[in-house]
Amino acid sequence: MAEEEHIERISMRWDRGEATLQSLGGMLAPVRFDLEDGRSVSPLHVAPWEDEDMRDQPGVLRRLRGDWPCIPFGAPPAGRLPLPWHAKVARIGNHRLPSEGHPHGYGANHHWDLQASTGNRLSGTILYPDDHPIEALERHVDGVDGRTELTCSLTVTPRRDCNLPIGLHPVFRLPEGEGDALLDVGPHGTVWSHPLDEDVPLSMVEPNRHFETLDRLWSRQERPLSLARLPLGGQSETLLLLTGVCGRVVLTNKAERYRATLQWDPKVFPSLMLWISNRGRAYRPWNGRHLAIGIEPVRAAFDLGVRISTCPNPLNQAGVETSYPFQAGTPFTTKYTIGVEAV
Repeated sequence: MAEEEHIERISMRWDRGEATLQSLGGMLAPVRFDLEDGRSVSPLHVAPWEDEDMRDQPGVLRRLRGDWPCIPFGAPPAGRLPLPWHAKVARIGNHRLPSEGHPHGYGANHHWDLQASTGNRLSGTILYPDDHPIEALERHVDGVDGRTELTCSLTVTPRRDCNLPIGLHPVFRLPEGEGDALLDVGPHGTVWSHPLDEDVPLSMVEPNRHFETLDRLWSRQERPLSLARLPLGGQSETLLLLTGVCGRVVLTNKAERYRATLQWDPKVFPSLMLWISNRGRAYRPWNGRHLAIGIEPVRAAFDLGVRISTCPNPLNQAGVETSYPFQAGTPFTTKYTIGVEAV
């Protein structure tokens, strides 16, 4: 049997908590916030298979946890897309792409070089393969003195001019009790349901549809559905894309009496992908036990990968940016925050 994979982790403490950065995927978690009322909470998710042998799984899944960058975001779709998605993709012809062999990008599946924590800061970098249009990623995570808040920064250094879908991938814990979490996504535009229903019939929402709000969706059972209260009853896996977002989401965990707030730059990430993982996937490594919500700021066409995001698709033809134009040798930096408060 092959040797167990070595995964490095570094931690830092600040006056309001503790955070850990993992080498595999550059993933951030666990994170502990010390609230003013004396309690401590850990809002970021750690997959239940963290201590199991996962060497047969892609890197992004082996020690899945918390928050990490996705450059490029997504992967090629597992099946044939419906109209109008398929019609647009069919006309593309030859299109030179970076390797899409790594779901959510090379950096999400390989080990980062971690720097020893300095004060309130965690840092990591990863170099991409020489044939990739991206040269390197660098991330920093800083505890904010006097506040139950982390400030995160991501710098992307492109090797060549390129257009790529990009995203952040924070995954938050959900309480066990049905409806014990409240999801407030703020003002936004259209809600799009995923065009490809990979987990048939596990998505709660009718695929390839448009809606106004999370409170006024239409289910596969032909009845109204709200996803503003989570988790849901039963088992399901649901993917949605919200366009024209405000750059702020609040997830309130009523069972543990805290709210977590994620804030980002909506000019960089104009859409929000929601991955509501409600114990729906029965196969390995999920095994019907994965309960979490991915609250993912993106500039992408869902998680459908480079080809679909960078070519004509229903989203960008509706005026929604689905890729970012990198310029060779010009680093791009964006910042976002994760904060917690008692309720």
